[in-house]
Amino acid sequence: MRRIAAVSLLLFAACSGLALYQRFESDTLYFGTAKPDHTVVTLPEWERFLKDEVVPRFEGFTVWEAQGSWKGETEASHVLQIVHGPGKEAEIAAIIDAYKKRFAQEAVLQVRSDVWLRVR
Repeated sequence: MRRIAAVSLLLFAACSGLALYQRFESDTLYFGTAKPDHTVVTLPEWERFLKDEVVPRFEGFTVWEAQGSWKGETEASHVLQIVHGPGKEAEIAAIIDAYKKRFAQEAVLQVRSDVWLRVR
């Protein structure tokens, strides 16, 4: 009986245009570009970092440029947003660690939130 109810609900949802959603996670990472030696992370360096560290771990993501402030100093920043299923904490942490090591950064800001994606 439960199976019939579940199948009926799915059939009703499909026929009625009722939207179904799945829970995912969204990590937004903020990467400052000012280095301790007073140089900056260049665009070619950033693109190489994405190719080396992000692309192998995630098949899709969004990047945009921003202006930020760290410890009272304004700097250009890169913002990386990745929407993914649960269980990707290690991959996100590896990206953050790699950036900090490669560019001598003190921190990378990480904002995680739950998102609901519509299944079509």
